[in-house]
Amino acid sequence: MDMENVKQIFRDAGTALSRAVQFTEEKLGKAEKTELDPNFEQLVTFCDNTKQNTETILKNMEFILNSNPGMRVENLFFLDKKKSGLSSLEYLGLAMTEAGNDFGPDTVYGSALIKVGYVQQTLGLNQRDFIKSANDCFVSPMNKYLETDMKTVVKERSLLEKRRLDLDACKTRVRKTRMLATTKVKQEDSGPTTEELIEKAENDLKIAQEEYDRQAEITKLLMEGVPSAHPQHLQHLLDFVDTQAAFYLKCHESLMSLQSDLSGFPTDQDNIATLSPDTPALGRVQQAKVITSQEPRDAHDLRLSAGEVISIDVNSDIGSNYFIGKKIQKGKVYKSNVRLLNQS
Repeated sequence: MDMENVKQIFRDAGTALSRAVQFTEEKLGKAEKTELDPNFEQLVTFCDNTKQNTETILKNMEFILNSNPGMRVENLFFLDKKKSGLSSLEYLGLAMTEAGNDFGPDTVYGSALIKVGYVQQTLGLNQRDFIKSANDCFVSPMNKYLETDMKTVVKERSLLEKRRLDLDACKTRVRKTRMLATTKVKQEDSGPTTEELIEKAENDLKIAQEEYDRQAEITKLLMEGVPSAHPQHLQHLLDFVDTQAAFYLKCHESLMSLQSDLSGFPTDQDNIATLSPDTPALGRVQQAKVITSQEPRDAHDLRLSAGEVISIDVNSDIGSNYFIGKKIQKGKVYKSNVRLLNQS
């Protein structure tokens, strides 16, 4: 290490110490601080808001996109499933498909499970595509902005603060040197005179002021460019909304198609349950007399009056507490309210 490098190290150490002393005295209220003009302060506030809000949005966006805690978001971008974890929907779809095959694809329940499982896997794949598209159109460009443009602004603002500390430290030295001159302290012949000390301090102040003004102008220009980035951020936001709308539209179409496919499957409302080998075929109608009036509990119940005779599907009581009865229309008839006419 040559002597010039050693001197530079000592100069840097001296500058850092001077800044630390100035910063500490400002916090203690023992030193003056150069204030920024109001317009500059407004730019600083705008930049801080842009940075903080963008970081918050991205943090929440990444949380939404990575809804599966067992899977890192970047793994969703691999097309080869061997290299990535499955999403929750895909796991659900696989479980339903396997269960449907175990119960038998020729059974009603097994067939329904397979259909629903396939759609759940499709929804999982749609989610994969949505996450990748959202990352490409919003997360990546916004992160890039923070890591480039905003990072440069932060760096230059940090440098400006250092230049400000240097400037205020020089102002403090000039003030102290001038106070020293007024005390008329006798100087030793071997050292610099008071006039020389004042001249050096004022020259240092002039240099520090020029460097501060130059850095302030650079920082101001960079911060003035921050608002101009918002239109591009708006475009990224609109692209994200388009991607999200397309994702939910695909999901909606898949689910509506699934709902249509399942509409023909028997339900509890139709009261068609799984039959045992000893159960007679459904559809055997028998007359029943209403022994207790029945007020509808919901839209599926019949309104009945005591004494009237209605038709009953005698096989519709399987696994339930009601029959399917018919007057003008079909509906539920609770067993406790009727008596089959062929029963003793």
